[in-house]
Amino acid sequence: MVAFAREHGAALTLDDLSKHRADWVKLLSRPFAGGSVQELPPNGQGIATLIALGILEEWDIGRYAPDSPQWLHLSIEAMKLALVDLTRYVSDEDHLEFPADRLLSADYIRQRAGLIDPAQAGDYAFGAPQQSGTVYLSTADASGMMVSFIQSNYMGFGSGVVVPDTGISLQNRGAGFSLDPHHPNVVAGGKRPFHTIIPAFALDGQGQPLMSFGVMGGPMQAQGHLQLALRIMLHRQNPQAAIDAPRWRVEQGREVVFESTLDRNTLSTLRRMGHQVVLEDPLSNYNFGGAQAIVRDPQGFYIAATESRKDGQAVVF
Repeated sequence: MVAFAREHGAALTLDDLSKHRADWVKLLSRPFAGGSVQELPPNGQGIATLIALGILEEWDIGRYAPDSPQWLHLSIEAMKLALVDLTRYVSDEDHLEFPADRLLSADYIRQRAGLIDPAQAGDYAFGAPQQSGTVYLSTADASGMMVSFIQSNYMGFGSGVVVPDTGISLQNRGAGFSLDPHHPNVVAGGKRPFHTIIPAFALDGQGQPLMSFGVMGGPMQAQGHLQLALRIMLHRQNPQAAIDAPRWRVEQGREVVFESTLDRNTLSTLRRMGHQVVLEDPLSNYNFGGAQAIVRDPQGFYIAATESRKDGQAVVF
């Protein structure tokens, strides 16, 4: 691998490989809907899901019916607030400007929630917390063990470079770095870039495994986690129904892309609230992500659900 990198002018060295270590990390967690949602810490984007869930709890999102205009409006605004903080602050955990959990503090979440206008779409800047090509697999066994696993070489099939005589396809996650010298995610040696892939997990009120889930699809992942957690944990939807339900995706500014299957009257209401609505066919591309989930019901049985928009399968053994 090193010889091939050198041959093509790349920077990889044997010293880089010898110094690399996999980390056993402490998860970021947020109580939600009587249980909790668990996400990997930065350099991943899972913290955005937790920020948005906290904001929605401030707004008591459960009082609104799923897919109603107010439910969608608040969910979208909470996600927009989370994403601007994600873009500004998230980097390799060793290079963060402050501990990641400051973005999840009760005071900060309350402050961010207060920026939402319940009747009008907004444009948000990042906040200032106080100093204080992807494959996803979910599996569960008879002992109660559940695993949430995701892998990706990033854009397309990674770099498109396969090291001769190895079968190893190299990734191109370095594209996740920033070139802004003042940004915590600026490219540097010995540093991990901002990373999109985030396997997720949920626990019940007793701290026992409730759900292993994930949504493939780059920047859609944190948004997909939010939508599944709301539907399955808060509104108690069947996991297959939750995966099949219409999705939305925040883009730039007030632009939100919706699956064209969403109710037309609801879309009209959202337009009047100031959202720039764009419609896409859910089956024309993979831009709304690909979800897989296993949920453990109160009797200890498993309910598996798989994506209907792309390849996937729920298998019992």
